Amino acid sequence: MIEFILRELKALLKDGGFILLAFGGPLFYSFFYPFPYAREVARQIPVAVVDQDNSVLSRQLVRMMRAEEEISPVAYPSLSEAKKALDRREVFAVVSLDEDFERDILKQVPKRVHIYTDASYPVYYKQATTALQKAIKTVSAGVEIKKLQSLGAGKAAAQLRSPIKMNIVNLYNPLGSYSNYVVPAVFVAMVHQIMLIVIGLRAGTLYERKKEYSKRLKPFKIWLGKMSAFLLFMAGYFVYLFIIMYRLYGFSGGERLLEWFLFYMIFAVATIGLGLTIGGLFKERETPIVFIVVTSLPLLFMSGVIWPVWKMPLAIQALRLCVPMTYGINGAVRLFVMNVSLGDILPYIYGCSILSILFGFTSYLTIKKRYPLEM
Repeated sequence: MIEFILRELKALLKDGGFILLAFGGPLFYSFFYPFPYAREVARQIPVAVVDQDNSVLSRQLVRMMRAEEEISPVAYPSLSEAKKALDRREVFAVVSLDEDFERDILKQVPKRVHIYTDASYPVYYKQATTALQKAIKTVSAGVEIKKLQSLGAGKAAAQLRSPIKMNIVNLYNPLGSYSNYVVPAVFVAMVHQIMLIVIGLRAGTLYERKKEYSKRLKPFKIWLGKMSAFLLFMAGYFVYLFIIMYRLYGFSGGERLLEWFLFYMIFAVATIGLGLTIGGLFKERETPIVFIVVTSLPLLFMSGVIWPVWKMPLAIQALRLCVPMTYGINGAVRLFVMNVSLGDILPYIYGCSILSILFGFTSYLTIKKRYPLEM
């Protein structure tokens, strides 16, 4: 049996297309996808500031903006020039302070700060808007405290101005970063997609060649040999993606590595079983690549990590339960990011285990049907 597994691995490593996808895919995605988010949040976003008042209060507001690390204010002489810079994307937001800004505020006349943002870049838009709001609210609070003090509130002015304090604690994702939550899910989706492609690619290749096994090999041995060979690749992906690359990028979480590995292997068996089953449908080596690529994005949305499950049609909610990636992604987020225990993800363990048995059986039937032709 071990000899057959080694022969399967040797045959896989001689296939140029398999090598390109099985090794090149994880290398490419593991560097290409997380790298833009390596710094977690956007900082020093260029913001144009048009101060038409140039008063003590307006300059104080500009200084508060400069104190925010997310933005980098740049002075412009006029609003028209600032808008042109926004159109050229030299800046990603424009802040305009009208004339008589300070005078109207001192007269207790409400004053607006005009902010124009480039919302086509959601990350920049969110960070810039949040930073500008913080700066404006800080200056506004200072003005209100001085007003209360002038009315006799004294040192209690700050307490009267803000009697309720917030204490926000970001659980599971301390920095509130996009990458820390999404990258583990994308890694699982990538493994799922690559394995389905390479298994289907291998199936189509050998079907085209009409290669046969020795008559002494039974369908079960063929099935077990293929399952074992591909499981070795899946284990290698685990080490590379969830140990080496995850630590390299310094993402938080990942303390429950053993629990995640145990669940990951159940996910791996289900994924390989699905791949071997689908492989029986392909008679040309190019077909699985097209099929899996076309379906990969809908499957990612169906997983529930990007779009809420309860907003999906009932038919989609039922269909997603038949895909190993659904359980793999949700298990990864909870075990690897939220650091819950295996007992907290029992529904995903049960669901993935059922798919492992189901697709293990259907993949065996697929191999038996094609026997003695190799898949």
